[in-house]
Amino acid sequence: MTAWTLDLCGQLILRLTGQTAAELTGGSFYKLSLRRYVSFVEENEIFFKDSLTYVDYKKVIRMLEREAANRQIPFAADDRVRAYIESRETYVEERSRLGIEIKNREEKLLDRFSTYKDVVDANMSRGLREQQMWDSFFLCAMAKAANFSVPGSGKTASVLGVYAYLKVKELVKRIVVICPKNAFGSWIDEFTVCFDGIEPPRVLNIHDPKYGGALARRNAILYESGDKNLILVNFESAGSVSIALRELVSKDTLLVFDEVHKVKRPGGEYASAALEIAEGAPYVIALTGTPIPNSYTDIYNLLHLLFPDDYDTFFGFEPRFLKDPNDTEKAMINDKLQPFFCRTTKRQLGVPEANPEEIKQVIAGETENRLLQLLKMKYRKNKLGLFIRLLQMESDPKMLLQTLSLKDFAYLLDDSVENTEEIDYADYSEEIRTLIENCGDSVKFTACVNLAENTVLEGKTLIIWCVFRDSIRRLSEALEQRGGRVRCVYGEVPLEERQQILSDFKNGRFQVLITNPHTLAESVSLHTVCHDALYFEYSYNLVHLLQSKDRIHRLGLPEGQYTQYTYLQLLYETEDGHWSMDAAVLDRLREKEQTMLRAIDEHILETLPTSEEDLDLIFRKLRL
Repeated sequence: MTAWTLDLCGQLILRLTGQTAAELTGGSFYKLSLRRYVSFVEENEIFFKDSLTYVDYKKVIRMLEREAANRQIPFAADDRVRAYIESRETYVEERSRLGIEIKNREEKLLDRFSTYKDVVDANMSRGLREQQMWDSFFLCAMAKAANFSVPGSGKTASVLGVYAYLKVKELVKRIVVICPKNAFGSWIDEFTVCFDGIEPPRVLNIHDPKYGGALARRNAILYESGDKNLILVNFESAGSVSIALRELVSKDTLLVFDEVHKVKRPGGEYASAALEIAEGAPYVIALTGTPIPNSYTDIYNLLHLLFPDDYDTFFGFEPRFLKDPNDTEKAMINDKLQPFFCRTTKRQLGVPEANPEEIKQVIAGETENRLLQLLKMKYRKNKLGLFIRLLQMESDPKMLLQTLSLKDFAYLLDDSVENTEEIDYADYSEEIRTLIENCGDSVKFTACVNLAENTVLEGKTLIIWCVFRDSIRRLSEALEQRGGRVRCVYGEVPLEERQQILSDFKNGRFQVLITNPHTLAESVSLHTVCHDALYFEYSYNLVHLLQSKDRIHRLGLPEGQYTQYTYLQLLYETEDGHWSMDAAVLDRLREKEQTMLRAIDEHILETLPTSEEDLDLIFRKLRL
């Protein structure tokens, strides 16, 4: 008698009774429907791919049930198959309950937490604080979860606590971190400090120049990773080594996505590589201090990284639904999401409050007021263009003569900016061109140089934040002419040179570091050597502001240590009185920061406005 039985013995197997496999595989049902799920075939057995998920198992069962009924052949799925599917279907629901129980610190978990804490404390040379330990316990117990704690709150150390525990339990041998390349140094430094005298970092840096191409990087992961405990991969390179990484992280590995907001666009290059790498990983942690800077669509890829098999059945949020949910829908999304992330503020960790912000206003001169009016007329229908041109004029009016491609600046401002393909060829009249060419240093530029010089004369170190590379270079030259010791970090500076510059800054070899948020705002700690930041240029991107502030305001500052942020603002004279774009931007940033803090207090994820909305508010008091 012919019969089909689906069994589970390490992998899914279809056992054929009274029929050879060749009889089944030669027909259209196999070729059109079943073959895509099959690994190999033997005489009376069909072996399915190891990579199949429980969702795939259900699809295979439905196909076989229908085909068996059509052929009038008995079909049965073994109890082991049914039990596995049932266990996987309840997995995320069980994780959800556990996440809430840990966040509530329920009594039944206290002994388990205490055991975890003892293991971590015994295997880290620098212990975790109580709140960090709970975050670490949460991430470890959940196996797949996110940490959305604010920048500077010690997320990296919490992850290293997970690694310490899992390694003792012989569940992992290494960490694979996928992150921006400027975060590599911080991961190495943090590993060194946390395991000093216990376990030195044995690093495989995929961005090392000796791995000159995709093949060399893949071979390094396949053949040089065996004795490494920290493997660092930048988002840009992840796609070229995704197959090798996927194999590596499928066992003995803790996979970490740091600054996971880089992977937010569904269908994007980074997202596709990340999803492929994470698919079979048993332990996945996602880190970011700014989980959804634009809209709830940012969580779509995040949840697919953590629960690729379970997203549709447990969460089921379509991108269209996430794009613009109403208040009731937001509440439902947050209820589903809350058990899978932890979020800690610096206040909870006892980081000393920063000093009140200092505002240094300078009055625009006649030429700058004249240029404001000219730019206002030229860009009244293009607020992004007006914003960038005013930033340029306030730094160095001669930048107005450069061709402007808005897409070159969209990443500095906000990812939701639209219409960034526009090119501006700076086609000014001869009169205006002469006016610009005859401009000297802007009053804001001069004020910045003076403030920086005074700070250095007080014996302090200083970080100056800019937007434009031209501004970075010009400020460096001006301060060096006054005898200052200055170094710069921006996009074109090679990674190895950046690390050396940061090391020299921490060791007191120079006094002033000039940089921009896009290059240095992520995962860099300068709080042990620098406590003053001067903002010469700043955009309305809250992510960049928060991360730049947290380079010098982080976990580990001693009680009583001051942190001072100073913002330069140029004040124009307009037909309606004084107006400052810098002041309008800073007010907008403060509003968005308060929105974020309220969301943290209410245990929800905040959504921030679009760039178009921001620009409307920034220029609302300027008559356009």
